[in-house]
Amino acid sequence: MANYVIKEMPTGMGNGSEGKAFPKMQVYTEFDYDKVVELVHTNSPAFSQATIRGVLDTLAIVMKSYLPLGHTMKIDNLGVFSLSLQFADNEAETGGKQDKQASGSKTKYHHVKVKGVNFKVDKKLVDEINKENTFERTTVKSASPSPYTPEERLQRALHHIDKHGFITLQEYANLNKLSYSTASRELAKLVADSSSGIKAKGSASHKVWVRS
Repeated sequence: MANYVIKEMPTGMGNGSEGKAFPKMQVYTEFDYDKVVELVHTNSPAFSQATIRGVLDTLAIVMKSYLPLGHTMKIDNLGVFSLSLQFADNEAETGGKQDKQASGSKTKYHHVKVKGVNFKVDKKLVDEINKENTFERTTVKSASPSPYTPEERLQRALHHIDKHGFITLQEYANLNKLSYSTASRELAKLVADSSSGIKAKGSASHKVWVRS
C-alpha cells in the first residue's frame, strides 16, 4: 500500500487555483544508481548487474547523441523522452529588440540551450500501477533527525565494523536511525574524509564499509 498527503496550491499563481487541494505522493527513499541496478537484477536475475549497468549507461549515451538531433525516444511500457529548450541568455529581451528595431525584420534568436529532458509516461504503465496498488492518506510528519550526533554515528559504525568485520548500507541506516538515502550520502562523505577510519569495499549490492 502506498501513502499520499493532501497539499494545497500556493497563493499567487494567478490562475484561480489558489487553495485547491491535490494529492501528493509521500516519498520516503530515493534509490541511487547502485540500488536501481540491484532491483533490476533482483527482478530479472538472468541479467547480471554488469549487463544491466552496461544497458543503462548505453541508453544514456544514445539519448545524449540522438535527442539533440530532433528525435524523441519511446520505450514501450515506460514512456517517451524528448528535449526541452530555453534561451541561453537574455537576447530574447534585449539584443533581439535592438536587432528588430535596426533591421525592421523579424527577430532571430540564436543562443539556445537544453533546459531539460521531458518525459511522457506510457499510459499502460500508469494503468498497471493503478491495478497493483492502493493509496492511503497519511499525515505529514517532519523528518525526525537521528538521535545521534555525527560523531556518535561514526563511532557506532566503527564499533559495528570491529565486531562484525564490515557494515552494510542498510545496517548503517538502521544502526543510526537514518533513511536509506541519508545513510548513503553520509557514508560517501565518511569515505571521502581520510580521517574517518572508514573506506568502501566492493560494489553495487556487494558493497560494504570496513576499517581503512
